[in-house]
Amino acid sequence: MKKITTFIIAIIGIIGMANAQGDYEAFTFSQADYWGTARFMGAGGAFGATGGDFSALSTNPAAIGLFKRHEVTFTPMNLTFAYNDSYYYGNHNESRKTKYTVPQAGIVSVHKIKQDNNWKSWQFGFGYNRIMDFNNTLRFSANTHSTMMDQVVDNVNGIPFNLLTGDGQLAWNSWLIDTFPGTNNQYYSLFDDQDLNQKAVVNRYGAINEMVISVGGNYNDKLFLGATIGFPFLDFKETTLYTEEPAAGGNIYGINYYDWYSEQRNSGTGVNLKLGFIYQPADFVRIGAAFHTPTYYWTIRDKFYREMTTSYSSGERNTNFYNNNYRYSLTTPLKFNVNTSFLIAKRAFIAAEYEFENYGMANLYADDYNFVRENEAVSSKFGVAHNIRVGAEVNITQGFALRAGYRLKTSPYKSAPQDYNNTTHFISGGLGFRGKVMFADLAYVFRLNKDSYWLYDPQGEPGLYTTKSHSVVATIGCKF
Repeated sequence: MKKITTFIIAIIGIIGMANAQGDYEAFTFSQADYWGTARFMGAGGAFGATGGDFSALSTNPAAIGLFKRHEVTFTPMNLTFAYNDSYYYGNHNESRKTKYTVPQAGIVSVHKIKQDNNWKSWQFGFGYNRIMDFNNTLRFSANTHSTMMDQVVDNVNGIPFNLLTGDGQLAWNSWLIDTFPGTNNQYYSLFDDQDLNQKAVVNRYGAINEMVISVGGNYNDKLFLGATIGFPFLDFKETTLYTEEPAAGGNIYGINYYDWYSEQRNSGTGVNLKLGFIYQPADFVRIGAAFHTPTYYWTIRDKFYREMTTSYSSGERNTNFYNNNYRYSLTTPLKFNVNTSFLIAKRAFIAAEYEFENYGMANLYADDYNFVRENEAVSSKFGVAHNIRVGAEVNITQGFALRAGYRLKTSPYKSAPQDYNNTTHFISGGLGFRGKVMFADLAYVFRLNKDSYWLYDPQGEPGLYTTKSHSVVATIGCKF
């Protein structure tokens, strides 16, 4: 009997760890905003058919075929100021965050083909681009009659109290849930149907940086081909501090308040392949397209820590915690984009791109857990997103250029609060200085995103928030 009980506890523990990875992680780690050089950012990232910029190797690798000379680029500064307005049960909160990052570095070498044929040159590129930045801070607070313990009760009903693990065990040891009289596996929350003040502070850190190895070719200055092997490096951290206390002061069954702190850290390495072409049928126009295979993260390491602290009217404090470590794999959706660029008198361009991806295709799996419910949640919650990038550049003089751009990422949610569905807008502008060898670029990017955040599920309402960020990006480089 003792062996059977031990086996049951082990199985419950495995399921508890697996549930720390779900549709939220699959969606979050599948996203890409494509940060990079200041030229790329200033013109809205619309270089898929324009080519000639290192950061475009992560969107349309055929862009490498437009390079005529060796080039080294380094983007030592992306300084971002983010401001959040959040609403929870109608209550307003604000938060700010400042972050400095280095979003790009790369080199492209150009090799002329001297034989008498139509192949003009082939190119090789190596470096990295930051394709997703997670850094943000959210704050929520409101008075409500629902409690975060509702979710715990729903998850543990039917499990005897001596077999509780994870959050259920934390809540039990912190005296926040109890069994109904005469039962040992049916629970209620001491904070149920109370007038509560809820607070939450969510901090996100990290990014996805993609190392790219690219090759390409130039056929008769008409057809440009490229391939990129991408190795995205995932580094994500999220900390959350929830607090509940009686809204009118006093205590609930001798409890003044409780804090529920969680910390999640994910890291892993993936691989993908991008193939693209650009065709120039006339001197004034280029068209292109690219296909991105799904990114395969063969091992994502998940470190999960939770701590619950209860403060009593007697002045005592009770703290309980647990750690989880788990490894799993993730396959992100494939992508396809088409692009065009109009060249004006060799002094300017206007470009546009469209990219398609279906987040419902993201898939989690592991050797010791099937993730059936989690993958069903991914396909039911997320669907097709459309990404549009437009940009322009004009050379005012031979060495000075102005740029402007706009990007739109439509909502991937199948169902979400109206106007808070993760639609994202980028508005950008920039300038550049070009010499015979050295060049420098500067860009400004305004990002507007409206999204929702469920403090706990399935009870309660989501927090609604608007993120406005201002980024200044600087790039230096040389051609030789």
